[in-house]
Amino acid sequence: MRSFMNHSAGRRLVGLMLVAASGSAASAHLGSFGPNEGYNLSMFVGSNNWCDVTYYNAGQYGPASGGGSATAIAPDSGLWKLRSQNGAFFGNNAARNAMVGTAPPYSAAPLVGGTVSYIVGAHFSGRNNDGYNLALRNDNPAGTGAIVYDYSLDTFDTGGPVAALQTTGTVTYQTYFMTDPDSPPNPDGTFSDKFRMSFLDSSGNIGAEWGYSRDNQVAYRDGPSSAWTYTTWNAGPANWNGIRMHLDLTSDTFGFDYYDEASNTWNPIIAGASMGTSMTNFTTIRWQLEDAVNFGIGGKNFFDDSSFTGFVPAPGVAGLLLGGVVMAGRRRRN
Repeated sequence: MRSFMNHSAGRRLVGLMLVAASGSAASAHLGSFGPNEGYNLSMFVGSNNWCDVTYYNAGQYGPASGGGSATAIAPDSGLWKLRSQNGAFFGNNAARNAMVGTAPPYSAAPLVGGTVSYIVGAHFSGRNNDGYNLALRNDNPAGTGAIVYDYSLDTFDTGGPVAALQTTGTVTYQTYFMTDPDSPPNPDGTFSDKFRMSFLDSSGNIGAEWGYSRDNQVAYRDGPSSAWTYTTWNAGPANWNGIRMHLDLTSDTFGFDYYDEASNTWNPIIAGASMGTSMTNFTTIRWQLEDAVNFGIGGKNFFDDSSFTGFVPAPGVAGLLLGGVVMAGRRRRN
């Protein structure tokens, strides 16, 4: 009988299956936030401004994210969702819907309202001069409120596993960021929030957060009901500093590391801290930028080179993969 596959092809299949069955780093959807990962700066014909990540299939096309091309979608129906009243170039959701509607095709009129608040990908320049980054901007007047966006992890972020199915082990998120210049400090010496990032499970529980104040002092905490613990690190606006957040889903603890570009060092800040709320899994990253952030280049805060480690396939998936290897070998012998 003719062999099912030759020896060389069989070895390649085994290798691919073993890689798929092991946890690995991935930097697909978030990654470098460029066209390769599914981000486009301005995709709508007739618009005179950039395209917010909630208006198209951001992170869901391109070579690193399954292929395809940029496509208009109903606002907030993709991986990125606006959770605040203002954002996506508008002061509130009602104004945005009145302008662009709730589903494509959108009007050829400018996709911009009376405020400048957005998250856009494929922004020019980036860490290591790769040409792209993710830009957050909120020039809304003080009192308008923060912009809040949720990003849902997909299989291209995890390297294949479904994030919602992993309920044990430690998963790590790493990213680099560049702040806008320091805002004036408070007269009483206290800190005021500028940016925070929250880590959520599929039920909306927040296990840990990190962020920085308006004068760029880096901080962390176990959740929004706790006070910030400020580190000794100040993220100067000229550098691409970085963070790692380690989420132990087995023990419901977290760890936090900081990368200082000036010294080219990773620095452990805390390990084994109790989560504010137990996380069943890790499925969502929340991005929040406060209002009246308008220093430097339009108050933009940049993010780049994001990656995930620690995700592994469910036991049943690994078994199916190895079973496929065995069946392939049997067919070849026949």
